[in-house]
Amino acid sequence: MKKIMLCFLCGALIFAAGCSFSNPNVILSDNVRTVKINAFANKTVLYGLEDKLFQKISDSLQEDGRLIPASENADARLIGDIIRYELIPLSFDANGIVEEYKLWIEADLRFIETATGRIICEETSIPIDVRFNPPGSSQPGAVIETEQDAQDRAIGELASEIVYLLLRYK
Repeated sequence: MKKIMLCFLCGALIFAAGCSFSNPNVILSDNVRTVKINAFANKTVLYGLEDKLFQKISDSLQEDGRLIPASENADARLIGDIIRYELIPLSFDANGIVEEYKLWIEADLRFIETATGRIICEETSIPIDVRFNPPGSSQPGAVIETEQDAQDRAIGELASEIVYLLLRYK
């Protein structure tokens, strides 16, 4: 009987511990409910990344609903820079044609409370990398993707990471 009770107690503790970590975000403070997302400065040679990132962050925040994007009179500001975009060949076929790439993007951000100027969150060199097989790749089972598609996927992952950080530190 004691073994059954011990097993039940252990199971309940494991379940409770799992539930307590299901949402890693901290509770949002009451004084910061809206954010003005400034266009990220694009310090790479690739035009248009900043617009895609702005849109993805805005869409993600609107979907989540805990921090609302605003154009005027926002409680906080998000300022950032896209500091790196690199396309790195990872593998080649027998003829020297690239079979797989890694697309690497890094960004910096500052999340600032408007009323006080207090920096809520500051992160540097947030790294995102995605791997993809370009058209013409002959690797068996490879999912073929253009650089543009991989870029969209990387920007989406970067936006998700930024939104996570904003909600976590806010």
